[in-house]
Amino acid sequence: MSGAHCPVHLFRSVGFAPSGDTVVSIAPMDKVVAVYGGGGAFDADGLSAAFGGAAVFRHEATGELFAGVWGTRNASRFRREMRERMPVVVSREMPEVRLVVRSAEGRRPVRPPLAGD
Repeated sequence: MSGAHCPVHLFRSVGFAPSGDTVVSIAPMDKVVAVYGGGGAFDADGLSAAFGGAAVFRHEATGELFAGVWGTRNASRFRREMRERMPVVVSREMPEVRLVVRSAEGRRPVRPPLAGD
């Protein structure tokens, strides 16, 4: 593990399930691609393949993209796998981002290897 710490954001959002208040965890897109691989229009195909879905957020002022997953178990696994590959700092606040796209396959995939394995 080397380099600067990766900010991983953990927060609750009402936009992911009818019941609302869903746990979401996101990180900068380049860090997510380094762990899960990229591909697709928003470079989130690797993350989507690993979790059966992905969410992409954009910071409007800077244009920076973030990617992540929702659901308590997915968010926990996401943080753990990010932590296994790089130094991580968890922030328990939602950054000033807005949801750009969310994809879900409707089923939980078989766990593929991480990028670089």
